Amino acid sequence: MQHSLLSTKHLTASQRELVLNSGLGLVDYDILKIHQLDNYQPPSHQHLIITSSNAIPGLKAVFGIHHKVYCVGQQTASKLQEMGVAPVYTANNAKDLAEYLIHQQKDQSFSYLCSPQRRKELPDLLQAAGITLEELFVYESVAVMKSFDRIFAAVTFYSPRGVDAFAKANPHDSKAIAICIGHTTAAKAREYYDQVVVARLQSVENTLVTAIKALRT
Repeated sequence: MQHSLLSTKHLTASQRELVLNSGLGLVDYDILKIHQLDNYQPPSHQHLIITSSNAIPGLKAVFGIHHKVYCVGQQTASKLQEMGVAPVYTANNAKDLAEYLIHQQKDQSFSYLCSPQRRKELPDLLQAAGITLEELFVYESVAVMKSFDRIFAAVTFYSPRGVDAFAKANPHDSKAIAICIGHTTAAKAREYYDQVVVARLQSVENTLVTAIKALRT
């Protein structure tokens, strides 16, 4: 019987081909709908933080040659480089970025381009360390509570909010293998799933490859 994989992010043609060529069935959709906001003030500080590629349109609107950018994830870093921005530092997750800034940039002030739904970990750590942080909400995300009348062998997750939205709408899929893009997402997945696997690299492609390998074993 053919295994089926569900991706909680809409895939590109090449990403879909990667999965389908492996012999797996595939369903993909965006579990988080992103809406860009335009009613925010320019950043007050030279040092900018983004923890999601969803903030890049907002960054483009305000970026100047004097700005320095710190980000999370290789995929976000690659998109920044495509627009001609070389991140000063790229961390694997928000906690690691906060620790780097606390130890290496503690005398600086930062503007954090994010959404109202952002996780509190990074702001809380920086503020506890006495670092000035301004939050600019440049986008918002809305969870799509979509339920399916079928069971998937594995589900790929790309954010903790995506895990929450899918698991609550599809409690019958609790036996699926949760394939997660990073450790923060995996921590949330463990609240719902017994089998959780973390991709070696934080990219959509590596998450899909990890899912393929998990379903072939």
